Amino acid sequence: MNQFGIRVGMKKKDAFEGWFCKVDDRKNDLMFSVIWGYTTHEETRHAFLQFTSSLDQKTSYIRYPIETFSFEKDPFVLRIGKNSLSEKEMVLDFILNGNPVKGTFYFSRFTPIRTSFLKPGIMGWLTPFPNECNHAIISMDHEVNGNLRIGERNWTVEQAPGYMEKDWGTGFPREYVWVQANDWEKSSVAFSYATVPVLGKHAKGFFLVLHHEGEEYRFSSIEGSRMRRFKVREDSFVAVLTKGAYSVVIRAKQAHPLALASPHHGEMKAKIKESLDGRMDVRLQKNGKDLILLETERASIDVHY
Repeated sequence: MNQFGIRVGMKKKDAFEGWFCKVDDRKNDLMFSVIWGYTTHEETRHAFLQFTSSLDQKTSYIRYPIETFSFEKDPFVLRIGKNSLSEKEMVLDFILNGNPVKGTFYFSRFTPIRTSFLKPGIMGWLTPFPNECNHAIISMDHEVNGNLRIGERNWTVEQAPGYMEKDWGTGFPREYVWVQANDWEKSSVAFSYATVPVLGKHAKGFFLVLHHEGEEYRFSSIEGSRMRRFKVREDSFVAVLTKGAYSVVIRAKQAHPLALASPHHGEMKAKIKESLDGRMDVRLQKNGKDLILLETERASIDVHY
């Protein structure tokens, strides 16, 4: 199931759809993310970009009339104003605090997660259902080359790691944490733990995808993995997961958290707290022996509890 393209459309009322694109250019000490999205909320429907940068640790929400939103199906190209996104490239052209922002970035070597008939996405057999919030990982890691210009400042981006995921539905989970990082040479991590509605009640669920040197390690509550410990504070969390002989410990702490717009009943009026460059360490063990230890201070982290 190709989840990169449109999953909502304009006919569904009070819904949203958003694509999260991150570029981590360590050579230039530059990290930024762009959230592309639209809301079909009856009173406030519009398209938007949300741009967050490590340059000034600020985020900006750029609102567009819904008429400026369009897409091509095959191959999929998303357009918002003069900006466009596809699996091959991202073009930025907007005004930020009075300064023109222009950039063209080329993507290569996408790394999707492994899928099957019963596991068409990271949400397993729940993937095809109209969940409150559907989640898809488009690429755990890919190469980004291009150029970014903000006002009079210019950066050439060469072989920087990129990451891409998306969400769609009516709103974000009531409570959740999320962390993502891929600034290691041969590793990438994405994890989320959330409280979501299921059959009229609320249940907790999680997923972890760890790519390391060509191997995929996957832990998911829907596939039988267990959450042995979870502790959350205002800006950090610790999670301990197990699956058979494997166990993994994740520790994450935000740095420079910012308030980003998020959907509630399809309307972009709620707020979440996201850090573009926080600290995370991941330890994977098998039968009590260390297999993988990863540490970074360039992890994107949400804590919404």
